Amino acid sequence: MPRTPRYRSLRWADVAAWRLRRHHLRDPLTAPEPWQAVKDVSATLCGLHAQVMSSAEQAVAARTRLPDTDAAVREALWERRALVKTWAMRGTLHLLPAHELPLYVAALRDDRRQMGERLLAQQGITPGDVAVVLEALPAALGKDRLTREALAERLTAVTHDKAIGDKVRSGWGVLLKPAARRGLLCFGPNDGRNVTFCAPRYWLGTDDERAERSAPTDPAEALGAVLRRYLHAYGPASPDDFARWWGTGTPEVRAALSALGDAVTATDIEGHRSWALRDDVADMALTPAGDGPLVRLLPAFDPYVVGLSRQLASLLPHPALRSKVSRTAGWISPVLILDGMIGGVWKAQRRVRHTEVEIEAFVPLSSGVRRRIAEEAEGLLAPGDGHGITVRFA
Repeated sequence: MPRTPRYRSLRWADVAAWRLRRHHLRDPLTAPEPWQAVKDVSATLCGLHAQVMSSAEQAVAARTRLPDTDAAVREALWERRALVKTWAMRGTLHLLPAHELPLYVAALRDDRRQMGERLLAQQGITPGDVAVVLEALPAALGKDRLTREALAERLTAVTHDKAIGDKVRSGWGVLLKPAARRGLLCFGPNDGRNVTFCAPRYWLGTDDERAERSAPTDPAEALGAVLRRYLHAYGPASPDDFARWWGTGTPEVRAALSALGDAVTATDIEGHRSWALRDDVADMALTPAGDGPLVRLLPAFDPYVVGLSRQLASLLPHPALRSKVSRTAGWISPVLILDGMIGGVWKAQRRVRHTEVEIEAFVPLSSGVRRRIAEEAEGLLAPGDGHGITVRFA
């Protein structure tokens, strides 16, 4: 990263068009098998936000148009084990490509900001409790798949400390998140209504050829590798953009960006200073011609929005609308995308025989765009079994 960079000028319209292509929102991603398409989407987007599982499934549907996305996600996650569900960036649930888990674990390992020490203290959990669980967890889990209750009992038995088991039962998994960031724990298939946990080394298989043997083990080097992937999907972006998405401090990101050297170049998007991979910049200036606005409905917590939360004001017709998208308690609304820019928000209410979709547009919509929105809603939300879709505009 040069000390006095020479900025490459770009337009928001060109950047948005490039991101649409990178996110497979212009042309759906295809693969020989549906589960492979799911894995490839996760890899391209640096994971799928999975705090709300249905949102992760809809994010895949928006980029693949698979006839049964939910089944494809389940196959990739639980049958093929090509994905792994775990707590990752920002301490939130994600579906990550299984072969890239070592990379993300290495990048997360020494980042103390990811520990959420204030949240731990609010739950009555001390750094000592975390250390005890990290040491005891491999023996407690073994090769088994355990519910939270069963894991709490095992940890009590291994540590001879009933308080540790009690803390695992409560706290929404706060005590288990550090173990996930160390690669000691991930989610298994539900046991009825109960979540289960297992050790990635056994669930995914340490001898599995999918494991990324070349993944860097140095945390700084691994963070740089994740940053490169992020820029290839979400660039141009500033160190603050990545720091917000990853959940770390800006100094660490600046160091990782500097280590990328000539692989990155400075950009100026109508006054917004940021960085992009040098090989991507030329492509950003090539905006494909279309036969009208590209319309997409993206679900809550979609990576297109979560990955660029600090740029929301530039993607909206007016900065004051930001609160409509990024709401209280960290909720990210479903959004209407028009040529890569955020043109509104939407919500859906599913009934027995039909789903009603309500669009709150931020810009005037022509009759042609409204027809495209209705077609998009039908393609994204209709399961193909005669279930009807009704779209109305607020």
